[in-house]
Amino acid sequence: MKITDPERMKALAHPARMAVFDFLATRRVQGFEGATATEIAEVAGMTPSAMSYHLRTLARAGFIEEAPSRGDARERLWRMTIESFSIAAEPDAPESHRVIERTMGEAFREQQERNFSRWLDQRSAHPRLREASFTQQGHIRLTVEEAEEFARRYMELEQEYVDLTKKRSEQGVDPEDGTVVWNVLFRFFPKV
Repeated sequence: MKITDPERMKALAHPARMAVFDFLATRRVQGFEGATATEIAEVAGMTPSAMSYHLRTLARAGFIEEAPSRGDARERLWRMTIESFSIAAEPDAPESHRVIERTMGEAFREQQERNFSRWLDQRSAHPRLREASFTQQGHIRLTVEEAEEFARRYMELEQEYVDLTKKRSEQGVDPEDGTVVWNVLFRFFPKV
């Protein structure tokens, strides 16, 4: 899903809401239906009542919804409504929308940096997982063996494009060839 509406973008552009998104996405790939405001608040370092405000904001923007109860009707669970999305202002959007897009990109980066820092702090305790890790934003559920295969296949694919880039560089720059220089950032580490 591509999100271009600045109001929806703003709904995510807060560290607590990014933590909600990250936590609920992780829960989903782990096979859990949802989480309570109390569970989410603990991860985000907030009170449950403050977290409830952020959950309602995300629900109004269509990112999350109430999930079926785990059996206790008093317990209110929240879950993601979307699998994945990208954020981009429309090409002809006003500068204010581009500022929101930038803020949203920063919020994603900061959340990824917090996760990556946590991994860096804990990776020595997980030598096998450390061997299979590198970086990319996303959530997938794999065995260690599958993670090792994923890393190998990614690097083979990347190398094809590195070789293509080298070949083009050796030929010289042609501003009309339709190529663009891309930055690559890929991290792959376990959620610990």
